[in-house]
Amino acid sequence: MRHKKGPKYFYEVIHNISELIEKINENSSLVLVEGENDEIALRLAKLRTPIATFCDSNLPRFEFVDRIARDYADSSVVILFDYDMEGSNAAKRMTVELEEKGVRVERGLRKKLGEILAKEGIRRIEEIPSILSKAEF
Repeated sequence: MRHKKGPKYFYEVIHNISELIEKINENSSLVLVEGENDEIALRLAKLRTPIATFCDSNLPRFEFVDRIARDYADSSVVILFDYDMEGSNAAKRMTVELEEKGVRVERGLRKKLGEILAKEGIRRIEEIPSILSKAEF
């Protein structure tokens, strides 16, 4: 018998996401996202770390990577691209390129967030706020 997911369940999910967001706030210098809606969703989830949006930069990937590497060499960044095939592949490519240029990319937090979102059937960062409304009592 399956248990119904109620407000208490979603409160716990939000708590887990909040803990991850706080780790990013404490340990990372920058978060990379695909677009503006992703940034809005993460701000609603209380992310305070600076965010750079790749798609909105209108830069080719190599130039975007060069700018991030110039400004964040020897810093820790988190890539929170969507968890669909396109976003995952782009995150992998960008991770390799940034690491080759001396940027530390925090992979573990991306993975943990992806696991939490996957349990809710969410693959896009901009959908995080949909969980918030389910936890309201």
